[in-house]
Amino acid sequence: MILSSMDADTVLHQILLIVRNYFEVSDCAVLMVDAATHELYVRAENGHPRGSKARFKIGDGIVGHVASSMAPIYVPDVTKEPRYISSDPKTKSEFALPMLVRDEVIAVLDLQSDKVDFFTDDMIGLLAIFAAQAAVALENARLYSVERRRMRQIEFINLIARSATSANDLDQLLVTLCDLISDTFEGSEVSILIRDKDGPLSLNANTAGHHPDPESYRASARLGIIADALNARMNVLISNVPEHIREVPQWKPCLHNSQSEMAVPLLSLGETLGVIVISQTQPNAFNNDDRSIAQAAGDVCATAIKNVQLSEELRRVANIDSLTGVYNQRYFHIAVSHEISRAKRFEKQFAIMMFDLQNFRVVNQTHGFDAGDDLLRAVAHLLTCTIRSIDTVCRYSADRFALILPETSENDVLAVENKIINGLNKLAAARPGTTPITAAFGRVQYPANGSTELELVRHLLARIDRQKPQSSSAGAS
Repeated sequence: MILSSMDADTVLHQILLIVRNYFEVSDCAVLMVDAATHELYVRAENGHPRGSKARFKIGDGIVGHVASSMAPIYVPDVTKEPRYISSDPKTKSEFALPMLVRDEVIAVLDLQSDKVDFFTDDMIGLLAIFAAQAAVALENARLYSVERRRMRQIEFINLIARSATSANDLDQLLVTLCDLISDTFEGSEVSILIRDKDGPLSLNANTAGHHPDPESYRASARLGIIADALNARMNVLISNVPEHIREVPQWKPCLHNSQSEMAVPLLSLGETLGVIVISQTQPNAFNNDDRSIAQAAGDVCATAIKNVQLSEELRRVANIDSLTGVYNQRYFHIAVSHEISRAKRFEKQFAIMMFDLQNFRVVNQTHGFDAGDDLLRAVAHLLTCTIRSIDTVCRYSADRFALILPETSENDVLAVENKIINGLNKLAAARPGTTPITAAFGRVQYPANGSTELELVRHLLARIDRQKPQSSSAGAS
């Protein structure tokens, strides 16, 4: 019966059932060894007087002596045994057996009776054989559970890797990672904090329905599990948060209702990217296997996050004009295509404006290239201060700038053009003795002037070319 299942709970249930039905002992418990705390804890029990929450130091009491000596102990009369720890006045005799696998105690089978000298020699012999078989069954179930956890870990890491491969946006990746970790650690609240460029950590993703208080994370980063994990550069587990706070009153939890917390630093090539915090509202919610899975997840997450960060930085560098800091011509064509798609989907219009700075070559020739660069940077700054947050500014070529203006009518474009002209006049007034700053403008509307990027840009460039002689004449006059 006990060897027929690979599930630990089923095996434990069968052990208790056999002890009750075949040995007529109703007070029985299986106490497992907790190697981390050097204790025994009740894993399964049936009418046992010590209950399911009892824990014993190995070496203490009858069961503790059995675990340390690896030999069974029979106490015919508990009143005459100094090692007996009283828990129920009805208990008269006790028999405890070690459950051994390869000369290692994995558990203790403890049986108690309300009769003095209840266990006969035949019962003791049969129970010894039974305990040996039960130990094998428990070990098989443990190994099977380990393999299942390994498979779950591999599947989990594979899911993270696949998510990272398809991710282009860091925020979306972090939300996905949060959900995956939350699914693995059921009932947990997962938070991912990423280090900003200026140093502090910011909460970027969280699985809770509410918005956690950022100050609690900042406090934990000063003196709490986040600080512990970052200082140790490895995952840290606090199994009982209230007890830990009693020992270290200044220690701060990440969440006010946390009973268990685990933090995994995100490390990539020696760089600390951030931290994952997994919180539970129950104490002792995580074990060493959970720590192992969390560490593996943190390593893969760190690599995935770093890859997306590098991709975003590469895209930023590829799309930004290094001199002015605004977008470049490459991004202009991408943005126009995106805006056409959006405008079609929502049946909206948009405008594109482009202008050339006149006499720019004269500025370079008269005042030097540094003065020309300063002028381009000043114009780019003027444009970013003039437009809305939804608008896009691009340096199209040497002295040519373009603006993409979503949901903008022709009259609104003229208003933006006038603002730019006034801004250019103010720039000229602030630079006495320099060449006047004028511009040749071109404007197009979608869909009135074209339905494709090629049509819109072709119309735009043609209109600027027609404006150039007029602007030059105006500047000369």
